[in-house]
Amino acid sequence: MQHLNEQLLITYECVSAIGTSLQLKEMMEHFLKVFSRKTGALASIYWDYNQQSCAYKQLCFQGKKAYQELFITPHSLMKHEDISYDKTSGKSLLHVKVGENWIVFVFQSSQNELELIKAIIASFQSKLENAVYACKNHLELVEINQTLERRIEEEVRKNREKDQHILQQSRLAQMGEMISMIAHQWRQPLGSISAVAATIKLKTTLNRFDYSTPEGQEASKEFLSEAMSKIESYVQFLTHTIDDFRNFFKPNKQKESVTLSQLVNRTLEIIGKALEINGITIKVETQATYEIFTYANEVTQVILNILKNAEDVIKERETINANILITISKEDKWQTISIEDNAGGIPEHVLPHIFEPYFSTKSEKNGSGLGLYMSKTIIEEHCGGYIVASNTAQGAKFTIKLKEG
Repeated sequence: MQHLNEQLLITYECVSAIGTSLQLKEMMEHFLKVFSRKTGALASIYWDYNQQSCAYKQLCFQGKKAYQELFITPHSLMKHEDISYDKTSGKSLLHVKVGENWIVFVFQSSQNELELIKAIIASFQSKLENAVYACKNHLELVEINQTLERRIEEEVRKNREKDQHILQQSRLAQMGEMISMIAHQWRQPLGSISAVAATIKLKTTLNRFDYSTPEGQEASKEFLSEAMSKIESYVQFLTHTIDDFRNFFKPNKQKESVTLSQLVNRTLEIIGKALEINGITIKVETQATYEIFTYANEVTQVILNILKNAEDVIKERETINANILITISKEDKWQTISIEDNAGGIPEHVLPHIFEPYFSTKSEKNGSGLGLYMSKTIIEEHCGGYIVASNTAQGAKFTIKLKEG
């Protein structure tokens, strides 16, 4: 009876030592320590099978290092729960298979005692195998999660790089359009400078001023002073235009406090002349004058892109009495810019796709399909707002919502 009680006590304490951790090495070290102390094992070792390398490696060892040389790496031909005797050391080795892994114990015990220990192990062997599988499954799950996190980080990085690349493509595409706008902006002042220069040359060549009299000299001075003032005014306009375009393309990533009216005016300074030359009337209705804190240059790019798209559609469809209405309004903590044209609207089958990358209704030569995609990215991801497109009775309407503060 006492012998049975001891066996039950050993079994209970060994079972309690199983599953104490989800870290396989930590759990097995604790189990081997408890089992060796309760059964009198001189040393023990746990061999873990690696499926990738198809080989065993020592995971943990318990006992005196002098006994370590008795342990031989397991192989596939070994029998389950095998007891062997080492003549040199006079010690017995008990091999126990746990799933695909092995535990080997060194004992100085009789055959009957070893058989009893085998029986004790057999009583909780399935629980030990389940605990080992649980540890391995936990490790596999941790590795999967880590791999998934790395893949997510990698995909996020790739998406950011892709957006940066698309943004750059969009900016380069707009640069070509900008050159056309600069040409429109410069045509009139350059023509005026040329006209003033021609007038100076003509009057000088024809000797229209009598320099021999004070009156003639004074008239000449007044004429030249007025002409030079005109030229200076035109040059200042050209310089101002260059500054507008340079500021637009400046990679300014700083937020600033600005009103939506200021952003609209900045945009019209760039594209206004081109719209005027194409016979497009711009009307701006301002119902909100509060400042917002946002990326001004990027919002200006979005407004410019929408206006340029409206201009292209109006020209393509040869819209009579073409006009664009820009409305600035306020709704709760949001401020809104709506840009509406009278060019007939967006086809219903096209409307759900206009914000997709590389989707364009323009010809391959004139449309990159990036402008509206980047507009959506800028407003929603960079500025924390919303942009939607819809049709009205007259044409297309783009609505941009930006939060105050």
